[in-house]
Amino acid sequence: QEAVDICKHAQLTTGKPTQMRNFLLRGPAGTGKTMGAKAIAAGLGLPYMKYTCSAGTEIFDFVGMVFPNTEHSTGNAQLDQEREQLQAMGGVNYANVSKLLHLPGLDDMDYDPAGVYQALTGVENQTATPQDCMELVLEKVTEKVRQLSVFVEGETSSQTYTYVETDFIKALKNGYLVEIQEPSTILQPGVLVGLNSLLEQSGTITLPTGEVIRRHPDAVVVVTTNVSYEGCRGMNQSVVDRMSLVKDIQLPSPEVMAQRVMAVTGAEDEYQVCQMVQVVNDLADYCRKNGITDGTVGMRSLIDWVTSAEISGDPYTAAMDTIISKATADEEDREALITSVLDPVFAPKRRKTA
Repeated sequence: QEAVDICKHAQLTTGKPTQMRNFLLRGPAGTGKTMGAKAIAAGLGLPYMKYTCSAGTEIFDFVGMVFPNTEHSTGNAQLDQEREQLQAMGGVNYANVSKLLHLPGLDDMDYDPAGVYQALTGVENQTATPQDCMELVLEKVTEKVRQLSVFVEGETSSQTYTYVETDFIKALKNGYLVEIQEPSTILQPGVLVGLNSLLEQSGTITLPTGEVIRRHPDAVVVVTTNVSYEGCRGMNQSVVDRMSLVKDIQLPSPEVMAQRVMAVTGAEDEYQVCQMVQVVNDLADYCRKNGITDGTVGMRSLIDWVTSAEISGDPYTAAMDTIISKATADEEDREALITSVLDPVFAPKRRKTA
C-alpha cells in the first residue's frame, strides 16, 4: 500500500512546480522496505539502483572520486611530494586529501559552521550552514586532485585522471530511482547534509572533475532505514525535511505474517507457523521492554526459523540458531528469552535414553 501511495504522489505531481520525488521508508527489519523501493521503481517505470551505507560512508562514496594517473611527474616538486605522501597514506581519496590539507571534519561543520566557514574563507558569515562548509571543502579537495593530475607536457597523454561515476550520481543524472539504504548507520551525520543540494527539485552538485551535475526532474530518491538497529542514529533534520513523504512501515498482523512466511518457505503446518509468529512477536516485545538492543527479531528471523524447522523437524532446536541467537549475543539475555518466551510455547523434545 505504501508503494502504491508513493507512486500516486509522484505521478500526480509531475509537471507541477513542486514535484514529490524524495521518500523515506522507516520501519523494523524484514518489513519489505527494499522490496517497496523496487516496487516503486517498477510502478514508475524507472530503472532501480541502490547504495548501502556503512559507518565509514563519506561524501565521495556518493559523488565518486577522481583517481590520478600517478606514473609521471607533475613537474612540481612539492606536488610530487604530496602525491607520495598520499600514496603512503593509502591512496588519493577524500579522507586522505582532507587530512593532507588539514581541512575541518564533518563534526566541526555540524557544531560550528560559522567558525568553519570563516576559517576556510577568511570571511565572517554567521548564517553559514554545514552544507556551505561541505561545498567549500569539496572545492578545495577537488582543486588539489586537479593539481596532482597535471603532468609535464610530453610525458603522458591528455588523459590525466580517471573518474568513476557512482550509481547515485548516475540515477540522479539520468532520471532513475535510487535507494539509499540505512543512512542512519553513518558515523558522520553531515555526509547526507552534503547531498542536500541534490535533494532539491532542481539541485546541482559539482563533481570532483569540475562537472556540474543537475538533478533530472524524474529522478526519485527513496531512503530506507531502521533506527532500531544498534549503531543507527537519528537522521539529520534537514535531510528529513527534504523528504516529500515519510512512511512508517509496521510489521503486518500475525495472520498476514503467517501467510507470507508459508508462501515463502513452503511450510504447510499453519497451526505451528502461527505459534512461531506468536513467539517472534513476543520475543520482539520482550527485547523492547527489557532494553535488549544488540540483536534483531523480525520477519527475516521468522522465515529462517521456519525454514530450519522444516529441515530439522524440531522447532525448538531450530529456534536456538535462528531467532534466539539473532536476538542477542548476551548469554543471560538468551536464557531469559528461552525461559520466558520460547519454552511456554515450544517445550524441548525429551531425548530417548538408551
